[in-house]
Amino acid sequence: ALLEPFLDRGHHIFMDNFYNSVGLSQKLLKRKTHTTGTLRRNRKKNPKVVIQAKLKKGQHIWKRSGNVYISKWKDRREVLAITTKYHPELVTLQNRYGKDKVKPLEISQYNKNMSGIDRNDQMISYYSSPRKSIRWYKKVMFHLLDVTLWNAYYIRRKFDAKQTFL
Repeated sequence: ALLEPFLDRGHHIFMDNFYNSVGLSQKLLKRKTHTTGTLRRNRKKNPKVVIQAKLKKGQHIWKRSGNVYISKWKDRREVLAITTKYHPELVTLQNRYGKDKVKPLEISQYNKNMSGIDRNDQMISYYSSPRKSIRWYKKVMFHLLDVTLWNAYYIRRKFDAKQTFL
């Protein structure tokens, strides 16, 4: 119901592993909507060949289920990805320090288009203020403070980036 106005128009949705599954990607593809994102290993219809594969750093494995590609890549840890738009392949990109890095196309596109809440969750997990010893209501307050600080930083950075190019 939430996506209804955007279906059947050829849009592309980027989702994190909380929402993604093979079944959802197949249903959205029938409605002419592509998906790309990370995937949890315990989802139904995940190919066991990909899930159970033991990879070394830099290795990439994928399997196709209809028009849905499920891939696994290992950098520092294993990352499962799902896409209906990109054929899984390794591409060479430059990181922020100018060094060449090889990563799957679907992962690089997800990282490029990841924004808002995904980046918020990622950054808050790195720099969280709550401690184990405090009460639940204080944890909630500190979490809200973390979210507020991140949102302020994110909006400021977006605003500064737009000012530079005007």
